[in-house]
Amino acid sequence: MNNPMPSTAGLLKASAAAIMAATVILLTAVLPAEYGIDPTGVGSRLGLLTLANTAQAAPAVAAPLAQPAESAALPSAETAVMAAQAVAVFGKQAGQSFDAHAVARGLGTARTDTMSVTLAPGKGAEVKAMVDAGQSFVFHWSASADVAVDMHGEVPGASEYTSYWLEGKQREGGGTFTAKFAGQHGWYWRNKGTEPVTVQVSVTGFQTKLFRPGH
Repeated sequence: MNNPMPSTAGLLKASAAAIMAATVILLTAVLPAEYGIDPTGVGSRLGLLTLANTAQAAPAVAAPLAQPAESAALPSAETAVMAAQAVAVFGKQAGQSFDAHAVARGLGTARTDTMSVTLAPGKGAEVKAMVDAGQSFVFHWSASADVAVDMHGEVPGASEYTSYWLEGKQREGGGTFTAKFAGQHGWYWRNKGTEPVTVQVSVTGFQTKLFRPGH
């Protein structure tokens, strides 16, 4: 059976009713609940303003917890012993700190050794210091002309060695050396020129001797 089409007047009445209903809902429910606006007073009586206040009072973002400051590195046992010894010997001193690892203590008595070698054209020579593990020396060498140099060390009698500093063309060098193993540590110089070259080396530290291997 065919239903009759609604008239234009009926459609207008229905639209007007829908608009009025939406307006009432907006004024009495949506505005009080969402925005805290209550022009009719109905929202307050229905408790809708409480919803708006709750929504507007957004919870504050919790501030991140302060990260604890990195604790100072705990002193080593040696440093702690030094600190206690300082108080016992000199009393507590304001502003004093301790570092028991700043000094590598030498065994025996420090000494200074010097040596000079002359390199013929195309020839080389070694000078070594005998040093215990953990001991140090300060060195300086100079040549009358450019030479190739390999600063290295090995355990006596071993076929392997460890190089520390290599240069293909250098006239002098110096620094501080600490032996990682007991053995002979020093230099091999080679004269790549056409004239003799004299090399002088000086070592000050806790080496037991300065010598030319094989001589």
